[in-house]
Amino acid sequence: MHNKPGIDRHLWEIRPIRDLFIFGVLAGLLWFLYELHTVFLPVFIALLFAYLVSPFVGYAFRQWSVPRALTVGILMLLMTLTFVGLGFWLIPLLIEQAQTLIQKIPVYVRSLAQRYQDLLSSSFNLRDLLGRMYGDPLTTLQPLFVGTGHAFGLLGQLLGITVNAALYTILIPIYFFFFAWNFERMSQTVVRLIPVAHRPHTLHVLGRMDTAVRDFVFQRLLIAVVTAVLYSIGWALTKVPYWFLLGVAIGLASLVPYLSAVGWPLAVILKYADAVTVGQSNETEWMAILLWPSVAYLVVQFIESWILTPWLQSHSTDMSAATILIVVFVGGAVGGLIGLILAIPVAACLKILIEEFIRPQWLQWVRGP
Repeated sequence: MHNKPGIDRHLWEIRPIRDLFIFGVLAGLLWFLYELHTVFLPVFIALLFAYLVSPFVGYAFRQWSVPRALTVGILMLLMTLTFVGLGFWLIPLLIEQAQTLIQKIPVYVRSLAQRYQDLLSSSFNLRDLLGRMYGDPLTTLQPLFVGTGHAFGLLGQLLGITVNAALYTILIPIYFFFFAWNFERMSQTVVRLIPVAHRPHTLHVLGRMDTAVRDFVFQRLLIAVVTAVLYSIGWALTKVPYWFLLGVAIGLASLVPYLSAVGWPLAVILKYADAVTVGQSNETEWMAILLWPSVAYLVVQFIESWILTPWLQSHSTDMSAATILIVVFVGGAVGGLIGLILAIPVAACLKILIEEFIRPQWLQWVRGP
């Protein structure tokens, strides 16, 4: 009775057109955020942390009547004290090992080149290089000038990264405080924008997505911290150089599934390069160089794969290993490091949306009227 004839209907009253318009608006918004990701990155990081602590802030308010601003302030104070305390103890060691590694890289390269000079002589001849430099010095030195230009470009990039890091250090806590303080109010505003007829189903879907994302984030963060500690201890016991720097780096790499696999060859290569430099790379040392760092890595991998992940992962993302690997590659290609980290929770949310909205319609269409 209330339906209008097709000729009298507005375009926004035709459901397919309205759905396409909403999809186009969302796609345009995502494109806009992606193009300006450097500007919105601190906002997104602060919003993510606010989302993670919102259950505790809400619980403190409901159970103990603690003002939200006070709870957020206490959390920020505790996190600051934790980072400062760890910084005074661990950051100097991390910086020392990083500086030592940077200084030793040319020494390692020179030692390896001297050890394998017979292999290198077939592809690199110093006399040929000197002859070419004498005959055509500009062409011969051109790669050097290009490399110098790249070096200045790298210096500019490092300066930009330093400035961005300092800026993020200031902006993220400010954004986090206001987001965490008003997160429930923001959530209620979003809920009110959902049509009443679709609100129960939409809230059910959002609840599933919330569970999947929270479980994944807390699981990966805890696994990253535990594996960083275990890798550092294992490689310190097996006398891998720069054990703490390498352990922290591979622990952070555990945020991305399968990425921690790079730790195995890195540990072996670093120990071998260090042994070659000090002249201890005979046959008996070679077994120790290959064996003990590998044992430390495999032990930590066993603990992560067979103890930590099954114990922590109470709600699985319900995706196969091959699917997760493809999703990680796609996320890295699209969003770089952030894409690698967020690929799996985003894929889990898309899977839930497909199961709740697209799959029922598809099955109904397949079965027919």
